[in-house]
Amino acid sequence: MRVGLRLQGTSCRSVVLDGRTVVSAAREVHAGSLQEALELSLSGLRREFKSGISEITANVGRVLAERKLDDVVAIRISPRPPADAFHMTVLPPIVEPAVTRTVHVRGGHDLRGRPLARLGMEGFLADLPGILSGGVRNVAITSVGSTSSRDHETRIADAILSNDTDMRISISSDFYSSVFRDRDYTAILNSALMQTGEELAVMLEEAGRRQFPATLLSFAKNDGGRAPLSRLALTPVHGLRAESAMGILGAATLARIPEGEVILCMEDGATVGHIHGGLPFARSLIRQGFDASLASNAAILEPYTAHHPVRADIPSVIADLRERQDTALPFGLVPTLPAAQDAALVGSAAAPLTAWIDRLETVSGRVDLKRVQNLAEDDAHSAAVQLGASPGQTHIIESNVYAMPYGNPGIVRIRVQAAGETSANEEHVLPTAARGATP
Repeated sequence: MRVGLRLQGTSCRSVVLDGRTVVSAAREVHAGSLQEALELSLSGLRREFKSGISEITANVGRVLAERKLDDVVAIRISPRPPADAFHMTVLPPIVEPAVTRTVHVRGGHDLRGRPLARLGMEGFLADLPGILSGGVRNVAITSVGSTSSRDHETRIADAILSNDTDMRISISSDFYSSVFRDRDYTAILNSALMQTGEELAVMLEEAGRRQFPATLLSFAKNDGGRAPLSRLALTPVHGLRAESAMGILGAATLARIPEGEVILCMEDGATVGHIHGGLPFARSLIRQGFDASLASNAAILEPYTAHHPVRADIPSVIADLRERQDTALPFGLVPTLPAAQDAALVGSAAAPLTAWIDRLETVSGRVDLKRVQNLAEDDAHSAAVQLGASPGQTHIIESNVYAMPYGNPGIVRIRVQAAGETSANEEHVLPTAARGATP
């Protein structure tokens, strides 16, 4: 059996799945602190289910969103500093106050990984004592062209850690976007969340080990999957917007459809997402109007409108997730799931391990393109296995190739997603044909 948790404020809500069947409806525990609520919730589950719980996945997105961001030093690597205020990287208002200092370092690469300028390591090392003496423990490093070469980012990170191993460092090449400001924003926000991610990981680890010593612990991700709890301290930004993805996955799990559309009805309206291979369709950026986008793979959830196309050949599930259900749903929608289910919690319990490969490759023809795509699929499969998935229960969900714009022949972007289950959870594995299909 698997448990889905949602942490928020000083409360913990849980649900238990056996396969894809809910065996214990959602329960919420309130206490004087979040840690106490978690302990009470897990101890109650242990008394009821004893050693029958095999995995626990926690959705911590609401906690990450409500906590104050830590201060961050932003290090930006480019051939030259911005010429004027118009060319300065503008951060979204939510994260801009967290940046206490910005440091420019000479360097950067082009799309083919060729240096645009020699890394200004000497000048940076001269600035380093001042950076380390400022009391800020979080650093975000963003380099021009880091999608094609992360060399300058990692060399700056190594220089910092060689002087102070306690610094928390986030580098932008861990987050794919072809836009500098997207990677910069994502690395800064991730760095500002790392202490909270560490605290949540420690709290969940300690409580989980006390109540369920042999149980695997994970956190829910924005793409509808999960990752080992240890990753929460390193990339908390991937758990920040998990609620929508978990809602799509949970509704599809309850309806037992690995392919189709999912309509979620809330107090503020209806939204629609799609499920493929047992996971939500995802895009690589979370867009925020004209602000920088968040470079994290996230489930696509769009507003449902009166012009939404209805196709009889596509399975559809409609979930009424409103707290009060005494009025009809908009657009004549009729719920197809029991009203009492918490779809997002069910999604957390059902989420598989997921891994992404998203990178640039230089190719010389169709045969070479197929070779690098196959290699990326192998790497994604291996990455999921390294997270804990069983090799025989790991499949490729998405494998796509994109041409790069701006006249860069021979350079392509490879984007691959793999998903898998541990050997203890064969009942969660969807048919290979469904999971292995390429959109």
